[in-house]
Amino acid sequence: MKGWKTIGMVIAACFMYACSPHTEYTNALPKDASLMLSADLQAMALKGGLGNGNTQSIEEKIGGLIQESLPDDAARFARQIVEDPSETGLSFSDKVYVFATPHANAIGLVAKVKNEGKLEKMFNLLEESHLCNTLTEESGCRWTQMGNTLCAFNNGTFLAMHNRTGGAENIKGTLLSLMRQQEGEGFASSSDYSRLASSDADICLLTDFSLIPDQWTTFLRMGLPADIRLEDIRHLVNIRFEKGLIQIEAKDATKNPAVQAFYQSMDKMTMPIQGKFMNAYPGKSMTWAGVNMDGKTIYNTLCQNPSIRQFMQNPPLPIDIERIFASIIGDVSIGMQSFLNGGWIAYAQVTNDQFLETFEELRPLLAMSGGQVALYDTAPNQYALKSYLGIHWFGVKNDVLYITNRHTLAEEAGRTYGVSLDNRPWASEARKNRLIGVINAASLMDEMRENPYAAHTLAGKETWKLIDLLTGGCEDIVLNAQEWEKFTLDIQMKDKRANVLETLVKTLEKL
Repeated sequence: MKGWKTIGMVIAACFMYACSPHTEYTNALPKDASLMLSADLQAMALKGGLGNGNTQSIEEKIGGLIQESLPDDAARFARQIVEDPSETGLSFSDKVYVFATPHANAIGLVAKVKNEGKLEKMFNLLEESHLCNTLTEESGCRWTQMGNTLCAFNNGTFLAMHNRTGGAENIKGTLLSLMRQQEGEGFASSSDYSRLASSDADICLLTDFSLIPDQWTTFLRMGLPADIRLEDIRHLVNIRFEKGLIQIEAKDATKNPAVQAFYQSMDKMTMPIQGKFMNAYPGKSMTWAGVNMDGKTIYNTLCQNPSIRQFMQNPPLPIDIERIFASIIGDVSIGMQSFLNGGWIAYAQVTNDQFLETFEELRPLLAMSGGQVALYDTAPNQYALKSYLGIHWFGVKNDVLYITNRHTLAEEAGRTYGVSLDNRPWASEARKNRLIGVINAASLMDEMRENPYAAHTLAGKETWKLIDLLTGGCEDIVLNAQEWEKFTLDIQMKDKRANVLETLVKTLEKL
């Protein structure tokens, strides 16, 4: 828990001070990064109330933690940094940049050096405390190693890189190469850099899907047209901290014609949500997602990918997937009432129930499975399918297809609630979107507090305490997409009067 406290407090302290003009330190930014992030720490500090001198309690707590973990000389210098982060020799009024290499193999940070002597002093004290190696002169800079992290600096630039997949020695060449970059060679010479530099957001980032680790990309690649690579899908993301709200806005930032065509095809096969099923879920549902779609068009689009077409036309069970998709047109939704219970139910508007015949045709085949897979009639136009995935109930009522993993939800399929999702604050906005996804964070946290054993099992007792403290004021997390090339993620707080960063600072004071 002390480690978490120290990290949180130091981040808060770094917001407190800074001053110096923009310089060439951005030349060290790599051109091929899969993620590039800029942060305006000065603006965030002011929003958090850290520019008004009300920082004594945080400084005292950070100082206490430092005193416990560092030798006397290093501890005294560290306390100076807490009181005035400019003692690091770095400038925090200039934007700080964070980047990630493709597949997130390495993470880097670039900042402006304000005072090289102070920065050298800091690393000398870290060396005396056996936290880093001796500074080495090379390639016009000084550098040192801290575990799997390398740090380098000269009279204008500070660069730190952490290798997530191997030893620090494997990224030394990259680090020194970036420190040698001149104007016009790196990311700072690109039009993408101009977009980051001109953003008025607190945090702005440009990222592409090559950021995703290799082991997670197989399924994602299957869902894309064959002529689109992960690195072709780029988004510009602006993050703003406002009163009662963290707003994350992401917009397509690529000029690749294939990507543009893909988004246009997604727009054609979806429409704004009608909200047909919002009253079919209780108001305190833990999670919910909705979309309005043309099933036949989506099926044809998915089948343009050879791997998906092979699965659709030759599924593990001989089900006519095309026929099922073709019957769906209109709202589709899925929701979960309780995280711990795990019960979910999905609804879809269908034109008819004739596709159910394809399941009747399964019976002779299932009879040969020895009971491992079985299909049962449980009500008119309702079935239960038993497989290695468990038992799932599905059926059609009044031109509505439902699927659930709980028998009780199947029995209640089609019911409406007096206090439903239609009563949630975000409900009026839902019908403007082609896609919406919601997490009721307040209900989720209440459920976990009522079941501490489950919370401690998931996250560990001490980590859960921190999560509970930092997220306790969150009400809803809402993902909206009015069009597929642009979406917003709103993290809505219970307190609508205070800036989220101000609330965070007050929370850190309680640690």
